[in-house]
Amino acid sequence: MSKSSRIISWRLFVLLGMLALVTVIFLRTTKVCDDPISYRIGKVDERFGITREEFAIAVNMAAAMWGKPLAREIFREDAKGNSVVEINLVYDYRQEATDKLKKLNYNIDKTKNSYEDLKSSFQNLKSEYEQKKTILDGEFNSYNLRINIFNKDVEYWNRREGVAENIRRRLEKEKDELGSLRADLQNKQDDLKRLAETINSMVIVINEIATNINLDLVNYQNTGEALGREFCEGFYEYKNGKQSITIYQFDNDYRLVRVLAHEFGHALRLNHSADPKAVMYRLIQSDTIELSPDDIAAVKARCGS
Repeated sequence: MSKSSRIISWRLFVLLGMLALVTVIFLRTTKVCDDPISYRIGKVDERFGITREEFAIAVNMAAAMWGKPLAREIFREDAKGNSVVEINLVYDYRQEATDKLKKLNYNIDKTKNSYEDLKSSFQNLKSEYEQKKTILDGEFNSYNLRINIFNKDVEYWNRREGVAENIRRRLEKEKDELGSLRADLQNKQDDLKRLAETINSMVIVINEIATNINLDLVNYQNTGEALGREFCEGFYEYKNGKQSITIYQFDNDYRLVRVLAHEFGHALRLNHSADPKAVMYRLIQSDTIELSPDDIAAVKARCGS
C-alpha cells in the first residue's frame, strides 16, 4: 500500500470514528425519557364539577401508565423541574355541548345507536327550527308594518292642535297592543335562539361520535367556527420552548385518564398507532386505562428498558 493510500485510509478511519461518536451522542441526548419528565397542574375549570385534587389524581394515574411497562418513573409531578409540561382543564364548546344535551335527557354513549338517535332528533329539531323561524320572520314583518303605521299616525295627530278623545283612546290601545306583541315576539325569538343552541350542541356531539366510529358527519351552517375544527378531547402542544397538555372534554373518570394518557404519549414524542385498541390510536374509542401491546412496544422503543 502506498503512503498516500495509507493516509487516506487513516483519515477515513478517523472520520468514521468521529461519525460514530457523534451518532452515539445524538442518540443519548435525544432520548426524551432518560430522566423523568416533569409536569405541573395548571388551570382547572370548576365548571367540570371536578376538584383540583381529583384532577391531579387522574393526571397521576395517566402518567403512571407509561412507566409501568418499564418498571420506572417516566413522568413526575414537579413544578420546578426541567421542561415542565403544564396540564390544564379548559371548559369550552366541546364540554358545554355534551353537558347541555345531558341536561335535556339525550343519551350520549358514543355508540352507533346513540349517533342514530341524535341524528334523528337533529333532523326533527332542524325542521322545527326552520318552520318556527319562517313564521317568526312573518310576524316580525307584520309588527314592523304596524309600528310604521302607528308612528305616522301619532306624528300626524301631534301636528294638530287637538286630538279627539276617541282618537287618543285608539292610539293608546294600539300602543299597548304593540307593546304586548313586541314582548311576545321577543319571547319567541329567545325560544328560537335556545332551539338553535340545542341544535348546534347536537351537531357538535353527533360529529364527535361520528369521528370516533367512522360515520358520516352532519353539516349545519349555523354551528359556526366550532365545527370548522376537528373535535378533540385533548391537545398536546410544544411552542416557544414550552410544553402543555390541555383537556377540553371527557365523559367520565376513566375517559379523562385515557385522554390524559394519550396526550402524555405525545409528550414522549410517540406517534399515533394504527391499532384501534391502543391509547395512542388517533381516536379515543375506549375507556380502558391500560396500555395495549402496541403502546408498550412504542414506549420501550422510545425509552428503553
